[in-house]
Amino acid sequence: MIPVYNYGNGIFAIDAQYERPLRSAIHFVVDNGHAAIIDTAHNASVERTVQAAAQLGLKREDVDYICLTHIHLDHAGGAGALMRKFGNARLVVHPRGARHMVNPTQLMAGVKAVYGEAEAERLYGELVPVPEERIIAATDEMPLKLGNRELCCLDTPGHARHHLSFYDTAVNTVFTGDAFGVSCPELDVNGRQSVVVSSSPKVSTQVSVRGRGNFL
Repeated sequence: MIPVYNYGNGIFAIDAQYERPLRSAIHFVVDNGHAAIIDTAHNASVERTVQAAAQLGLKREDVDYICLTHIHLDHAGGAGALMRKFGNARLVVHPRGARHMVNPTQLMAGVKAVYGEAEAERLYGELVPVPEERIIAATDEMPLKLGNRELCCLDTPGHARHHLSFYDTAVNTVFTGDAFGVSCPELDVNGRQSVVVSSSPKVSTQVSVRGRGNFL
C-alpha cells in the first residue's frame, strides 16, 4: 500500500517520489466510475500510479484521460509507459507538445543537452512514444467529459509555451502544474509557504484562469 491523499470531492493525490519525497505529485480526479490522471512524473512513478489506481478501486479501463500540464519530463516523462498500462485512456496535451509525445527523440535530446547523457538516462530512462490516434491536442477552454463532471482545459503559457491547466468545474478547483510557481515545503518558515517563480526565459508570465477556483 502507498499513501493516497484524499482531498475530498473525488480528488486524490500521490507522492510521485521524483528524486525525493514531496517534490512532485500525481493527481486523480474520479467521478461515477471514470477517472483522469493529471501528470505522470517520470518512468519510475508509473508502478506507483498503477498501484494507487487499484487502491482507489479503479479498473484499468476506468481511466479515460491522462492529462499533462506540460511536457517537461518531471511531469510527463512517464506518460508513454503509463498509457500502455491504461489502454482506454487518451493523452491530453497542449498542441505544441503533442508531436513530442508521438516522437520523443527531440525532447530527450534537449534534456541530455542540459543534464548530460548519463544523468538524463538515470532520471528518465527510455521515453515511450504515444500513438498519435490516442492523443487529444487540447485547445483553450476545450471541455473533457468525466463521469458527471467536466474538466476544462486552459491554455496557460508562462512556465512553458506548452502549458495547460485543468479547471474542475464540479468543485471549482484548478490543477495548475508549474504555471503558478513551485512550492518548496522544506523552505517554509513559521507556516509561511516558500514558492519559487518557475517562468522560463523570454516567456511571458502573464497567466489568467479567469478568477476561477482553488489551486492544486
